[in-house]
Amino acid sequence: MYETVKSLLTKEFDISEDQIAPESTLEDLGLDSLASVEFALALEKGLGVEITDDEVVELERLDKILELVERRKRAS
Repeated sequence: MYETVKSLLTKEFDISEDQIAPESTLEDLGLDSLASVEFALALEKGLGVEITDDEVVELERLDKILELVERRKRAS
C-alpha cells in the first residue's frame, strides 16, 4: 500500500521519491490545502477507498493516512 501511494505522489504531484517517507507530513511533501483535496481524490480514485479531504488534512502524516486507507479497505 505504501509503495502504491508513494507512486501516486510521485506521478500525480511530481514529488521526488527521496522526499517521501511514512512519517512525512503533507506540509513536508509540499501539499497545500488545495493539493490535499486533490490527494484525497487521487486516493479515492487510485485505491477505491473513500476518504475525505478533511480526514487527510486532520491525519496529516502519510503513515496515519495509510492506516485509515487500510482500515477502510478491510471494512469494504
